[in-house]
Amino acid sequence: MKRSSLIEFVLHLVVVLSASAIAVADGVASTAHPLASNTAEEIFALGGNAADAAIAVSLVLSVVEPTLSGLGGRAQALVRTQDGGYYGYNGMTEIPAVFKVDEQAAAYGYTTIATPGLVALLDAVHKAHGSLPIRKLVKPAHRFASNGSRLLPGEASRQASAVRTIRQDQGMAGIFLDSRGGTFSAGALLRQPALATTLSRLAESGLASFYRGYIAEKISRDVQANGGFVTRNDLSAYRILPGNYIAYRYRDHTVHTLAAPGGGGLVVRALSLLQSSDMGGLHEAEWAALVSQALGLAIQSMSDDYYEQDMAPVLDGTWARKHSASIYRPVEFESASSVKKTSDVAWLSDDQKLAFQDDSNRQDDGHTSHFSIHDCSGMTVSLTQTLGPIFGAKVATAELGIVYAATMGRYLRTGRNIPGERPRTSIAPVIVTSDSQVVMVLGAAGGIRIPSAIVQVISRVIDRGMLLETAIAAPRVHPMSTIDEQNVRHVHLRGMEVDRTAKGWSRRAIRKWRSAQFDVDEIREEGRFGRVYAVAARGSRLDGYADPDGEGAGSRSVTCRPVE
Repeated sequence: MKRSSLIEFVLHLVVVLSASAIAVADGVASTAHPLASNTAEEIFALGGNAADAAIAVSLVLSVVEPTLSGLGGRAQALVRTQDGGYYGYNGMTEIPAVFKVDEQAAAYGYTTIATPGLVALLDAVHKAHGSLPIRKLVKPAHRFASNGSRLLPGEASRQASAVRTIRQDQGMAGIFLDSRGGTFSAGALLRQPALATTLSRLAESGLASFYRGYIAEKISRDVQANGGFVTRNDLSAYRILPGNYIAYRYRDHTVHTLAAPGGGGLVVRALSLLQSSDMGGLHEAEWAALVSQALGLAIQSMSDDYYEQDMAPVLDGTWARKHSASIYRPVEFESASSVKKTSDVAWLSDDQKLAFQDDSNRQDDGHTSHFSIHDCSGMTVSLTQTLGPIFGAKVATAELGIVYAATMGRYLRTGRNIPGERPRTSIAPVIVTSDSQVVMVLGAAGGIRIPSAIVQVISRVIDRGMLLETAIAAPRVHPMSTIDEQNVRHVHLRGMEVDRTAKGWSRRAIRKWRSAQFDVDEIREEGRFGRVYAVAARGSRLDGYADPDGEGAGSRSVTCRPVE
């Protein structure tokens, strides 16, 4: 090759590689906290990909929203790589080897702590998909733990709602109580120096060091000294398991998610029951009634198919055909077909954000954090992390600043607490594609209402033609259910909890449901129907959307540059 030709080739290669770098080193995130969304932007600016951003975001959320998630918690993640491969990660808490069931199960405390999985999950994602060194990804979380972060109203109210239990544990009191013995108010600067030190250790030694050496020793000693079960052996033996990945064809889209111990199987079951109906042609009230019943049947399936090891009958439609006859289709709705579809919804304008409502009055069963990230290379991460209820087990190891998830005991009482197993929850990371291209990434917070929120957003986008942001803001429903003394959940198929907040359902809808013999429970609390965090991919444009009744945010919108 001539010298001039060689120079031209090298220059062309530089241009191509530069264009490729620009395309990869940008993306969008939707998270439960503005600081976490800003962190994603920070990581993209450093040249990181979606996996790098996810690790940094997860750690930041563990610092700035400690009531919802943390290093002592559990998670499930679904990653789509640039070449279109899907990888699930099961980072659920694992029941300790020496655990013994107590008939008088505690609601919180050291006996409810299982082996944490979040940090191991982040380590596995980093090793498989990350591009930046871990010290750079830990840095934002360390900064907020060391320098402090201002408490948002929701976080402050959740902490205040747990003040009595915080006072019962020295580790918790040292972190979350002020000099007067009360919790910090909204706007106060919360510093967590012990957690900052722990994060420094992880940055220096790697995330895997959480499960051995100094950190593992501190965790096991503290837990066992207070009557808990987690040992150093449990920590050193913990491994990330492959997520129970499934892909379901819904209309002309494919829904990718994780079945048990994740909640994606419930999402797919509900959608499979809707598959045979013209969900786009229904009146809004009838649509909601069918969705609620489909969700109820899906939730009920947890008693019969706890492990979801064989999802073939669900994916091929066999399960839906068996259960669809149980869905009640009232004739009272048939005369409503000519009514405008949105007439039963008290809509807000698209650009109006709800005034945030105090979180402290919510039931102590739906506190979780989800985030969705999609970058310009096509890499996608949908990750849900949680402690369970507010502050999880409501205890902390003082030297580490770590709060732990509640697993055993009353919280996951419908599960199976067997040593070595990972009880299932409802968290459901989801990626939706069309013609193999990502169109939306989503997940939710909200306990058993997580699959419910996700299904309703998916159906409103695919079936009813709504924009993703409009579908997230629209009011939702959820099937009524109770848990009996034997810890078995019973679903009332004709019972509906309905959103009656400022953005909720109209009185007209309530009358229609009741006239059709549905039991209706009107809920006027924000956040009771899950909080959805999603990214929309529309051609080369990426946008992040956070549920308007929470405090989350999407990062700045991005138009991806084509790779030359």
